[in-house]
Amino acid sequence: MNLFFNNILTMSLPRTPGMTQPGAEFMLPFIGIAILCLGVGFYFTNRRQQWLQQSATAEGVVVEVFKKYNRDDKMGNYPLHFPQVKFNVGNHQFLALGEEGFNNPLQVGSRIPVRYNVGNPEDATLGTEHVPGVQPKVFYIVSGLFFAIGVLFAL
Repeated sequence: MNLFFNNILTMSLPRTPGMTQPGAEFMLPFIGIAILCLGVGFYFTNRRQQWLQQSATAEGVVVEVFKKYNRDDKMGNYPLHFPQVKFNVGNHQFLALGEEGFNNPLQVGSRIPVRYNVGNPEDATLGTEHVPGVQPKVFYIVSGLFFAIGVLFAL
């Protein structure tokens, strides 16, 4: 453990001709985390593509709009509007609640496209391109940062 901290401290010292670079052993954990994050990003990208392939769109009708306020909006001047949308699949009706709020209120009775999972229509989201779940971009960005930090340690 002492060797670990000594290597960290010697990284900041000026290098002499006989001195070895201590940063190489720090590179491997960062590169490992980068590869792990890249793999998780690919996994979520694959899940999103599968969801899009197994989904269909329908036209929904706004039946109710819920107002919610941000915690920092103490005066209640800027509400977010979350529509509840009714849509039909075959002879069955389903409800979908918007996951993201709209700044402008939607009118009850207005029509919105809904994307739903064909195998489970209750798994639905508003809009045609929105996919529920984690955004894989986050993992790609974190992977790039850890890879850059790992390379910097190796220099």
